[in-house]
Formats: sequence, C-alpha cells, structure tokens
Amino acid sequence: MHEKLMNTVDQKVIKENTIEIGSYSTSASVILGLGSLAMRFARVERVPRYDERTRESDAEHSYMLALVAGELAHQLYPATLNASLVSDYALVHDLIELETGDVSTFQIDAVNLQQKEQAEHAALEILLAQLPPRTRDLLYDYEQQADLESRFVRAVDKQLPIAVDILGAGRKVMNEDYGVHTSEQLGAAHDALRIRMSERFSEFPQLVADHALLCELFEIEFGVIQ
Repeated sequence: MHEKLMNTVDQKVIKENTIEIGSYSTSASVILGLGSLAMRFARVERVPRYDERTRESDAEHSYMLALVAGELAHQLYPATLNASLVSDYALVHDLIELETGDVSTFQIDAVNLQQKEQAEHAALEILLAQLPPRTRDLLYDYEQQADLESRFVRAVDKQLPIAVDILGAGRKVMNEDYGVHTSEQLGAAHDALRIRMSERFSEFPQLVADHALLCELFEIEFGVIQ
C-alpha cells in the first residue's frame, strides 16, 4: 500500500520504512518522508532511563531539549539569542544518531571520543544527502557550531542527562550502564564533566553553574539512596 501511495505522489517508493533519497519533491512526500524519519528517530534508544524499564528515546530527548533550551534562551539571553532558532536546532541536533545510535560521553576517553566524532562526520554526510532543504540546513548549521544559538543548544544538551538521572532511574543507569556504585565514583565522573563543561561553554556562565548544581543534586540523591 505504501509503495502504491508513493508512486502516486511522486513516483518514489518507501523501502524499509524510509523514503528513498530525493523523494521530497512534493508536500505529500515531505509529510511521509519526515514522518517516517520521526518514527525511526523515536526508536533510537538513549542510555538515560525514565523508570526502571523505560529508556529515553532520541525523539523524547530532542523534544525535551527544544522545550528547555528555547525557554532558557528567552529567559537568560533575550537580546542576543533567537529562541525560535534554538528550539529548531534542538529538534534536529541528534538526527545523526539515526546512523550512529546513541554513544554516551559520560566516561568516554580520548580515543573513543575521536572515533565517535569520525562516525558522526560520516553520518552527517549521509543525512545531508537525504534530508529536505530546511531540515538539512538546520542540521548542517547546528553541526558547524558557528552561531551562538547552536552552541547554546549544545550546552543545554549537556544538562539533560543529569536532569533525567534526577527525575528518572539515574541510580540504575549508574550501576548497570556505567559501573558506578559509590558516591566517590560518581563524584570523580562528575568532576571530569564539570571541567569539560567549564572549558567548552564559558560563554554561557549560567549554564556552567546550572550544570554544576545538577551534578551536586544528583550526587546528594545518589548518596541518600545508597
């Protein structure tokens, strides 16, 4: 049925629940193509857990980031940031994980970080050849990190796994996914994250402070429930 529909729309077909490259030539094909992409995106699992059994999906994470980053841009930097563009960047910021999957950076070393970046570069090239114009341009501009809005989104993005750890099943993530079982281990991991955050995002001091506060809040909760 899908193949017959797409042949009617623009002589393209759907294969494995994705529309072939170049099939965004009509409004109906945009609906189907990006709809299919969103469905795939919702099936990409991340490490954070909402509860004991449910991991966060990329779609849920991106929606959360769009809400949070857009509001923070409006509140913290109303004169310098375009909050609408911030939300748009947030919606596309992890689309490369359609190709790579989610790779956590919580305890990542330099070698694996470099491999992650290489895989993401290759994934970006694939997606840029597939996406329709506006979505493609948003993803490209976000990955270039050339404007304040894209860098702001990346900075807020670093807050959300900690927030989900606090609100969801963070202890299970620490124990089962990262092998972190003590407050000392968690503190050491967070120290590395705090240093990285302050080095990369010094232009957003409030976000650096918020990141440190969220780490502290989770460390308190983690210690209480040990």
